[in-house]
Amino acid sequence: KTKTQQKNGIPLRKFPLLTGALCIFSLLVVPMPEIDYQEFQFHASENATQSTPHSNHVLCSRFPRPSFTASYLWQTNLPKIANASKNSLIPDLLNNEEDQRLYSLLFKTLPASRMRRAVQHTPSTSSSQRASVRHIFRVIQRRLHDPENNPPLRIAVFGGSVTIGRGCEAGKRAMQNYNCAWPMRLQLLINQFFDMDLVKVYNLGVGGTNSGVASNMVKYWMYPTELAKVGPDVVVNSYSTNDSLPPWDLKDDPNADLVTAVLDQARDGLQQFIRAALTSNRCKVPPLVVHMDDYLGPQQDSLLGEMSYNTAMRQLAKWYDTFAISYGEVVRDISWLEGDSTFFNKNDVHFSNWAHQTIAWSIGFASLELLSTFCDDEFARAVYNFTSTAEHNMIPNNHLYLPPPLTRELLRKDVEEKHAEALISAQESYVAMGCSNKTAGDDDNELEDRSPCIVSWIATPGGYGVPQISHFMDRHSKNSGVPIRGWKTENQLAEGWGNKIGWVATQSDEQQR
Repeated sequence: KTKTQQKNGIPLRKFPLLTGALCIFSLLVVPMPEIDYQEFQFHASENATQSTPHSNHVLCSRFPRPSFTASYLWQTNLPKIANASKNSLIPDLLNNEEDQRLYSLLFKTLPASRMRRAVQHTPSTSSSQRASVRHIFRVIQRRLHDPENNPPLRIAVFGGSVTIGRGCEAGKRAMQNYNCAWPMRLQLLINQFFDMDLVKVYNLGVGGTNSGVASNMVKYWMYPTELAKVGPDVVVNSYSTNDSLPPWDLKDDPNADLVTAVLDQARDGLQQFIRAALTSNRCKVPPLVVHMDDYLGPQQDSLLGEMSYNTAMRQLAKWYDTFAISYGEVVRDISWLEGDSTFFNKNDVHFSNWAHQTIAWSIGFASLELLSTFCDDEFARAVYNFTSTAEHNMIPNNHLYLPPPLTRELLRKDVEEKHAEALISAQESYVAMGCSNKTAGDDDNELEDRSPCIVSWIATPGGYGVPQISHFMDRHSKNSGVPIRGWKTENQLAEGWGNKIGWVATQSDEQQR
């Protein structure tokens, strides 16, 4: 028995209820420290300029040392986060009723203890993604210090109709609503919080598509002209809804294992995207790859099936050491078990503006966690001269390494050999591309055409539409002298998956000869 247990001759271990009562009583009589809700000042402290373990990365020196948590930063900034969350692009939402709902969600429904569920995996060991994390925080630091001469952090978001805001604003049936969708809300949240354009979010979503389309967009450098000059610093895959759609040929099969089918489908599509993104910058530091799971259903009856994407996402995030975030995990129990319709539509995969806002909050909180773990690692490297085994085994500045694909065919007995082969392949690509003669740092922003195509585009309503396609094909025919027969533009603006614009064949090959 300890002295505490034996105090006054009473062995408290025999009285668990009394022990619990004493604990509760102590919480009631001992004043708890109040949370300081003063706006957090993002400027260097008095000691920031001195030699500290964080001095090797200035941004880390702006925060409490030697360590801080995402929860601390979130809680101490709640009032400012609330104000930064107001969407001035939609005047109808700027009223007292909406403000009360916003504050209720932030302060009551979604405390930091719940927001922590958003973080599924943060990059930790891989040299390429750690370099990407270091790059994005350096971009942020420079933008904060000298916004006139340093660009904002560039974030490219890929996804389907959920990502472009279909059904986001009540009473409007528009196929897209970019101002209401979470990518714009994320940009507003960050920029209004810092009172400057710290980030630029490019919403590259295309309704009715999946990760396969996003993989080609990244691979063939299919970015807007402004972004194509340097490429994104961050790429976000937000295809959880469309990648969770059960295969059409199995949906009506009563014996089909849709849980496994969706798991394999999601893993294949997301893995293709990851590998394309991690090699998209060739010799340079790759963009930070972020997975945004914003899916809650309803596309199949099995709850395990509805969570298949999240399972695949977490597996791949740990395998490739990428950044995984889940809005679904933040509100899944509230939506499924308690039936709260704030975050979930029981009849449709598209949801309301509050769900979109919560997605933006989820990414914001997870980003603070990424910052916290990054600064902790920088502290360890500076104080203890710590470097992981993975760092020693990697080729210096070679960001072309990819682990062997994570498939059912990859066996434990073979993985070491496959890893060695991947290292050799990365070294051969490094030499073939002449990477040793190029600057691999994050300051290299020269214009470089990285697409193997003369031209590439994605046909989509509101984007590259019928006039643009017709103009391009007419110009191509005129310049090449080759007449175009048996092809035409197609414009189908029906609901859902039929919402397509494209260039389609009207004749068979034999008819065209």
